Amino acid sequence: MSVGVPPSQLVSLPSAISMLHFGFPTSPAGARHLQRAAGLFLLSILCMVKPIAAQQSPAAPIRALYVTGGGFHDFVAQERIIPPGISARTSIVWTVDHSAGKSTEMLIPRHQTTAWADSFDVVVYNMSFSHVVDPQWIERIAHAHRDKGVAAVILHGATHSYRRSTSEAWKELMGAASMRHDTQREFPRLERLVADHPIVKALPKEWGPGSDELYNIDKTWPSATPLVQAWSIEGEKHHPVVWTNTHGKAKVFVTTMGHTNRTMSEPAYLDLVTRGLLWTVGKLAPDGTPTAGYGPTTTAP
Repeated sequence: MSVGVPPSQLVSLPSAISMLHFGFPTSPAGARHLQRAAGLFLLSILCMVKPIAAQQSPAAPIRALYVTGGGFHDFVAQERIIPPGISARTSIVWTVDHSAGKSTEMLIPRHQTTAWADSFDVVVYNMSFSHVVDPQWIERIAHAHRDKGVAAVILHGATHSYRRSTSEAWKELMGAASMRHDTQREFPRLERLVADHPIVKALPKEWGPGSDELYNIDKTWPSATPLVQAWSIEGEKHHPVVWTNTHGKAKVFVTTMGHTNRTMSEPAYLDLVTRGLLWTVGKLAPDGTPTAGYGPTTTAP
């Protein structure tokens, strides 16, 4: 078993020899013998020591981009909910892009080149760009994930972004398409479809997001795996509200829940989104807990 010994407690070779000599008269040959013995003794101790710096090295934080802004939602307040809530649950560093303000049709500068996501492990989308329709623009965004393997987390209003375009690139990234939602009301009971999936297995059995919007899913791609669904009172059918997708090289987590600040502030919601994010970057264990070095860093809100 290896042990960590503080440097202040290590004994130098000369000191060890002096201790061995103390009170014992020796001949030159005996001194050489003691010196060899002391050297072998110290070597065996040093082989047992695990470097303290290596023991204390933290996991490299996940590099995340948070894209937000647009209309219909309180994105200013949610910027103070989502990134800090995830930061309390895992090792992560954020870059926030709120350059769109309240515009639903702004082409944000970040998306002008194909290299826009190169310095990130994951992009978290919580925005509403519902009137951006430029096919080439949208395909450039989606292909940064598909071709380069940058993970994606897509929350609520982001699932309705780009939906009016002739391009289906964003829908393919999500693995689903939606054009409308039910009237905001107390959310119906959630039903887990894959109860043992690490993203949802720790969800409280009776948990629901309170008053929220149920997005109607018109189409899903074969690459998508629905994890949780809810019943539409208006459409009289079930719709997935949590799912994963694989798009090219990218892993994607999506939830259509999160219209209100109350929903997004719920510990169960922040736990769910954090597990989804960790899953996309390969840092979620099969039992639903973060892998080593990616657990909570503070008391989670």
